Amino acid sequence: MEWRWGASRKFETKARLVLALFTILSFISLIRILDLQVTKESEIAEKIERNFDRISLIKVPLYRGSIKDANDRELALSVPTLAVYAHPDTSRLNNKDMLIEGLSKLTGIPARNIRKRIESGAKRPIKILSGIDKDLKDKLKSLIVKTKNTRYLGIQEEYTRLYPNGSIASNTIGFVGVDGKGLEGMEYLLNDYLGGGYSRALMYINGGLGKIYLHPLKGMLGEEKDVLLTLDVGVQNILEKLRDDIVRSWRPRKVSIILLDLTNGYILGLATYPYFDPNNFQSYPPDKLRNFAVTDVFEPGSIMKPFFIAWALEKGYITTNFWVNTGNGRIKVYDRYVRDPKRLGTIILRDVLVHSSNIGTIEVAKYLNKRDVEELLETFHMNKRFSIFPGEANPQLPDFNYPANILYSSIGQGIAFNTLNIAVAFGGLATGKILQPHIVKEIVSSEGKVVYRAEPEVLKDRVISEGTLRWLNRVLTKVVEDGTGHRARSRYFTIAGKTGTSQKFDFERGEYSRDKVVTYFAGFFPATDPRFVAVIVVDEPKGKKLYGGEVSAPYFKKLAEQVAFYYGLKPDKLKK
Repeated sequence: MEWRWGASRKFETKARLVLALFTILSFISLIRILDLQVTKESEIAEKIERNFDRISLIKVPLYRGSIKDANDRELALSVPTLAVYAHPDTSRLNNKDMLIEGLSKLTGIPARNIRKRIESGAKRPIKILSGIDKDLKDKLKSLIVKTKNTRYLGIQEEYTRLYPNGSIASNTIGFVGVDGKGLEGMEYLLNDYLGGGYSRALMYINGGLGKIYLHPLKGMLGEEKDVLLTLDVGVQNILEKLRDDIVRSWRPRKVSIILLDLTNGYILGLATYPYFDPNNFQSYPPDKLRNFAVTDVFEPGSIMKPFFIAWALEKGYITTNFWVNTGNGRIKVYDRYVRDPKRLGTIILRDVLVHSSNIGTIEVAKYLNKRDVEELLETFHMNKRFSIFPGEANPQLPDFNYPANILYSSIGQGIAFNTLNIAVAFGGLATGKILQPHIVKEIVSSEGKVVYRAEPEVLKDRVISEGTLRWLNRVLTKVVEDGTGHRARSRYFTIAGKTGTSQKFDFERGEYSRDKVVTYFAGFFPATDPRFVAVIVVDEPKGKKLYGGEVSAPYFKKLAEQVAFYYGLKPDKLKK
């Protein structure tokens, strides 16, 4: 039978129509599957196995709300980026060396790192690059075409978390993991508000042809909100520069500096050492990722003295005209001796604080009982944490049934607090009120609606009487003007504060160390009208004269002056 061209054309046309119809039906089936909301990976796999050679689900980081400072400056944000995926069988890649070198030049990522990912031997789709600038998309496509890898490489749009200020406030902000969820700091604490996480995309793999096809699944988007912290980047920079100066001069193990606004309890700045860059947090050991101002507690030393003395005054056990005989500067307290830095003889109560007398404070503390001390700590909120940061440590309190523990606690031994606890309590000595501290200022929805705003909250309206408050203000100012805190004295602003030095307990030897100390300065300013309270803690400084007045006090002066001028306060010590 003769085969005619016309018959061939008719048969071919019919065949094409049937093939086209089959292709359309298959494509519709594919679209229905690709549009499924991902609920259970096993259910999806079961449905798609019947239609395709192989399907893989890959995680795609989603948009996450921004973290900003109090003035709307971004501290953490999600930026649209690109990721490059490879077919599981990377031996199929063409011109591999040319491809790797090209990707390295485009992204700045070392070629050896890219090669390591490509040659990882994984049996699933390989994410060889991520976080690539979207502007490079056309160049990436050109490189893939040029190296003849269109079958084996795919480009996926995603979001990458970026910290534009690098290490600024890193221990407070924290970071997110590869799954787009916060792992430390505010990123962790506020996961439910910031949103993010990841969606999934389907990667269609044709094993025979070595071809891949990426298709994002719809949905998985939540209600992401922006978070404004109470931190002020300008203040944070001041604190971090001071921290860096302390580290250079004293080579300490740790540093924490915190500054609070006494009008609303806002934490305006919080600097710690060690710190890290959240853009590259994987390069740091875990112990550098914590916020030491809240996760670590230290014995406060002489910082405790004004609290115990103020409480003895409040209880009426003593008056401001109380005199103390400190003897030869050495006294035995139960099983060990306590000394003063120098012999002070018989001194009035004011000078117990001005010269930081251990013996004088212990003589005052002898009037207090267990109930008194527990009431003191409750009133100043020093017996519990605030729970506004992840990993906040509880205060460590001794058993006050033993009188010795009351006496040692009065000079800051055997009792320990984190830096935040001390700052809030010292603010009570400044204003007579205990304010709830805040680190989150506002939470704002994607529509711009404020769903949360931190309002000033007074936890204790009057911790000590007005008379005791005024007396303490004068005495703590004199500590700075003429006493152990004279290195914190400013020519512009009146500063009230207290030095502190505590020996660290050596658990191996069962005694306090002779060479490892923690130095403090806690204070408020301007003393004539307290606006700010701050604390500087330096753990294990190295050098000579390791006292709070030598190590921490000079930096408090700089902090007070720079912060006061930053906020436009007029000097209260200059003659008008």
